[in-house]
Amino acid sequence: MNTNPKAKVPARGYGLVTKVKPGSAPLSPAVAPNGGTATDAWWAHIKDLPHYDPDYPYDPNHIYGPDGTDDDAYGKDGVHFMAGGAHGFSIDSSVNEARRLLGLDRVFKDRCLKLPDLGVPRTNRYAKSGQVMPDVFIQKHPRPGDNQHEIAYDPDNPILFVLEVLSRSTFHYDLGPKVEIYRAMGVREYWRYDPEWVYRTDDESRLWGLWLSPDGEYEDIEPLRCEDGHPVYRSDTLGEFRMLDEGGDIHTLQTWDAPRGVWLDPMRAKDVAADEAIQETAARTQTANLLALLRQHAAQGALAPDVPDTLVTAWQKARWVPDFDEALRVTSGERDWSTLLPPEDRGT
Repeated sequence: MNTNPKAKVPARGYGLVTKVKPGSAPLSPAVAPNGGTATDAWWAHIKDLPHYDPDYPYDPNHIYGPDGTDDDAYGKDGVHFMAGGAHGFSIDSSVNEARRLLGLDRVFKDRCLKLPDLGVPRTNRYAKSGQVMPDVFIQKHPRPGDNQHEIAYDPDNPILFVLEVLSRSTFHYDLGPKVEIYRAMGVREYWRYDPEWVYRTDDESRLWGLWLSPDGEYEDIEPLRCEDGHPVYRSDTLGEFRMLDEGGDIHTLQTWDAPRGVWLDPMRAKDVAADEAIQETAARTQTANLLALLRQHAAQGALAPDVPDTLVTAWQKARWVPDFDEALRVTSGERDWSTLLPPEDRGT
């Protein structure tokens, strides 16, 4: 197994919040007392939370507020996970593109998976809490109409794809405990993306993945190629895809549309669809004009009666329309009507 275990985990704290002295009143959620010390004030703040759970192993290295937390094992209904702009944009763009390809009912975010006993030691924080919240996950079978925050993990509807977007407060969990949990769950592909270089260096790819081998071990997924400075990977679920750094906090998952020969995400797919609709309208108009011209000349005896319909059938099959000037040369007698056939049909 290769999980890329680099020893680059910085010291905890990160300057996110301010420590308070024991006995102080609980602070507001923005400065909830943490920093690694479970003081009386910290516990008072925790126990005053509307979602307080006496059975949860709260960690003073994390922020817990009335509406949000940076503890990604804390899957309480109505509590969102605090994330920066690049983190959130990476997740949303991945969900949107996966849903464009696969539909709404197989692709999820902000869902807490309730776990059975997977045989993982309880030293693993997710095994201990009995739950895990992937940033993005894709299941094999649709689950229509399911909008519950908490979902029981179902081995009969296996998770094929997980993407975790690294953030400064939780990336070391994505590299260690979650690898163990996802392997035990049988997650086929586990991808990680590091938009802000909190773990990887700038000479490494921000995106990298693991594939579950038949032996039940994770192996590295090698990129197929590199385009525009971004590695391209092959996923059994999404096909060829890449994460595109578009500057600032904008990081976009794109999939390769082989029939069109273009990279697509939902916005680009919408633009391509609009362009194709315009082209289709123009082609229909051109076909109608050509057909009227050819039928007029057929009625005058200049063309055999079946030629206009023969040509239109060939154009529609090939999704091709000749130039109007070429049709005028045919009707003037300069060219044979067969020159209006699609290139692949000429001479047959």
